[in-house]
Amino acid sequence: DQRTLSLSGVLSPDVSRVPASRRFPAEQRHIAAAQSLDRADMNPSLVSIRGAGPQDWAFIHALVAQHFTGLVAESALCHWLCHESHRVFVAELGGRPVGFIHVQPRPAAGELWLNLIAVQAEARRGGVAARLLAHCEALAAGQGLTRLALQCHVGNPQGLAFYARAGFLRGEQHHDPEIGQDFVRHARAVPPGTVAAAFGAAPSIWAGRLRRLLYRLRGMGRRSLGELSGAGRLR
Repeated sequence: DQRTLSLSGVLSPDVSRVPASRRFPAEQRHIAAAQSLDRADMNPSLVSIRGAGPQDWAFIHALVAQHFTGLVAESALCHWLCHESHRVFVAELGGRPVGFIHVQPRPAAGELWLNLIAVQAEARRGGVAARLLAHCEALAAGQGLTRLALQCHVGNPQGLAFYARAGFLRGEQHHDPEIGQDFVRHARAVPPGTVAAAFGAAPSIWAGRLRRLLYRLRGMGRRSLGELSGAGRLR
């Protein structure tokens, strides 16, 4: 299915309001929305989840370039990968990365916000998204949070259908005036008795700065979308 949409996947309000000059370029804004999701009814037992590290930066950059073009500031992505690395998780299937998620605990709201989630096209229907969501439930339980929350673009029928199948309740629709797009909020309760998982230790200020230096030395902030999304350069 190669139907294209302007926006796809999950998008945090913080992500949508970055200046246009600081977002990933818009050459690939029209993307195949089906490429960022898999079916919730597939067996996720073969998928493993681990914390993201520097070895995953190019892979994550590629998925962001493919699925959130024109929306995510490179500086924001750098901050998340270097200073919030304990909140970024990679899904592996057969020993290789196939998806990732970035989450943000919101204790005041009692929710774990799913900021970015994306899955490679070839990993669809393998239970990857379902496994990522299950891991998020465990993280939420470990923080004493009672629900998962996210927002999905109103023009993404595949995404809206996926979240409905996955048990998310559709909430209010709102318009983001800066990017001129409409989004729908979704939420799902964390089941009672969910086995809790803990976040790793947050990087110290100096560790984050060292990661940021490594990030820049690797040229992550200067690579083009073509380089980042090339199939042979995902590792």
